Amino acid sequence: MKIRSMMAALLAIIFMICGVAMAETAEPVEVVIWHTFTDAQQTALEGFAAAFNESQDQYEVVVQSQAYSGFEDTVYNAVANGVGPSIIFNYASTAADYIEDDLVVDMSQYINEDPEMQEIYNSLPEAIKAETVGFVDGGMYALPAVTTGPIFFYNKTIYDEMGFTPPTTWEELAEQSKAIYEKYGIPGFAADSLTDLMHMLIMQSGNEYIDMENKCVLFDTDSTREWLQWFADNVQAGYFGLRPTGDYWSDDFNAKLVASYSGSCAGVPYIIPDGFEYAVAPLPNTITVSWYPSWNRGPIVFNKDEATNRGAYEFVKFFLQPDNNAQWAIAMNAISPYGTTQENSEIYKEFAADLDPSLAAVQANLDVAGALPTISGSYAVREALEEAATMAAGGMSVEDALAACVETSNAAMQG
Repeated sequence: MKIRSMMAALLAIIFMICGVAMAETAEPVEVVIWHTFTDAQQTALEGFAAAFNESQDQYEVVVQSQAYSGFEDTVYNAVANGVGPSIIFNYASTAADYIEDDLVVDMSQYINEDPEMQEIYNSLPEAIKAETVGFVDGGMYALPAVTTGPIFFYNKTIYDEMGFTPPTTWEELAEQSKAIYEKYGIPGFAADSLTDLMHMLIMQSGNEYIDMENKCVLFDTDSTREWLQWFADNVQAGYFGLRPTGDYWSDDFNAKLVASYSGSCAGVPYIIPDGFEYAVAPLPNTITVSWYPSWNRGPIVFNKDEATNRGAYEFVKFFLQPDNNAQWAIAMNAISPYGTTQENSEIYKEFAADLDPSLAAVQANLDVAGALPTISGSYAVREALEEAATMAAGGMSVEDALAACVETSNAAMQG
């Protein structure tokens, strides 16, 4: 009996030693990030991944650059087929399309048990917190990292020559664009995002956006048709541009092929004017009501196994620490929405003390910023709005273009 007992104890010790050795040599859990960032933003993201990997040995974050064109479809097809990334950086409307099939992680399950992250999360403005849980089931499927928004980039040399100041209404913008076209032969205005331009026109006209309960759009109105016609008329006359030669209007702006455009404040590093002075200003924010689209972009975590999901969460937590969040805001030329960053990061305080004019232009409209409802299919609504603007500008009647948009949007949400 003594021999058997000694053998059992010895085996237990051996198993314990082997278990420790196996734990020590276990490979870290891989967390994959897909992104389309370039230049300083890509460098910063890779730096955060390297710093996180150095800070612990349980997880390894791998950063993989992807093509910008078709990125949303690439991600969806990969995730739906059980492969692809653990994390992307995007907007809440993107996360909504993954909820029904349980493909995206509800971050509240981790945050609710983590006092440090609760403090970070609770420092968000109420309007942005509402967006993080503005899904059908109230889950938290997207967290912001930075807040940006569209601003007005304009050729100051042309504006000075014309005696213009930045427009404060959409009607004034159209009048200035007409005068610029007639003198210089180039469009006076264009929009990087036709969807967001349509959002501004729709919401500032006093419309609502989506009926979450009945899963249908609420902007099938006369005012939407009127502003869609306004946009189409200006494109057809040559006063507004429709499509840039590249992905964004910055290259055409630099080459003096368009006199002004609405684009993200994060696009400032790409403005390299060819022989002219440029400036920025806030976009018009009121037609009958005031409304501005704040863009709250951050990590979305896709559902893998529990170990990978936990690793993705730990990276998100690391990424949102005050100094890290401050550095990301600087790299993105964006505003941090977190009070913890604004109050506790000396890096951010120094950055905010000398705010770039592009961010000041966003800040000027944030008091009327609003978030749109997010529901499965809401990204398709965005695409349908862009298509409606494109089709109307191409000659389709605004009645038919909006009818097609409404039909496609409702089908996507109800399908």
